[in-house]
Amino acid sequence: MKFLFTILTISFLQFSLYSVIAEEVTSDTTIYIIDTDSSKVEWACDIHHGYVLFENGELKVVDGKIVDGNLNVNMDSIVDIDIDYELMRLTLQNTLKSFEFFHSEKYQFSNFTIDHIENAENSSTIYGDITILGVTKCINFQYDLILESDTLQAISEEIILDRSDFGNTSMSEEDAKSDQSFIVPNDFKIVVTLVGIKPPQ
Repeated sequence: MKFLFTILTISFLQFSLYSVIAEEVTSDTTIYIIDTDSSKVEWACDIHHGYVLFENGELKVVDGKIVDGNLNVNMDSIVDIDIDYELMRLTLQNTLKSFEFFHSEKYQFSNFTIDHIENAENSSTIYGDITILGVTKCINFQYDLILESDTLQAISEEIILDRSDFGNTSMSEEDAKSDQSFIVPNDFKIVVTLVGIKPPQ
């Protein structure tokens, strides 16, 4: 009797596992390709702000919800929009691209890969891995999603990142070599706006 019960239990578990796998396989997944002309990462640090552009990316959607995705940001595209004087603006942009900060010559791309999504009644939270300067950290944030027939728009909440988490302390209070009259905060804020387009069938 005990042996029969064990066999029935195993059979039930196998059937349940098969049902889950079958549901995943037959799910209607839609892939949206990131529109790099319309998508951007807005950044702000201290008194300055601007944006960075995407190199490429895609999001996977099932039943009107994001389930997976991979995004690449081109760090060489950093732009400042608060300085009117062109020479000063270019100086700041070049400093941000330099080895002192994001070293875009060596680390041209930053990446975000979605690990999983938690969907609540009034909010959705993305959990994933962000890689900057070759260092990967886990982050999570909430976002709003608008789905239309052939397009997708996802906008994150304001995300606060600490550049020292990615090994960058240049011009910070923690760096003994920093000129104390010119300290750059470690925290910087980003807001991600994604526009996805469904490829033609």
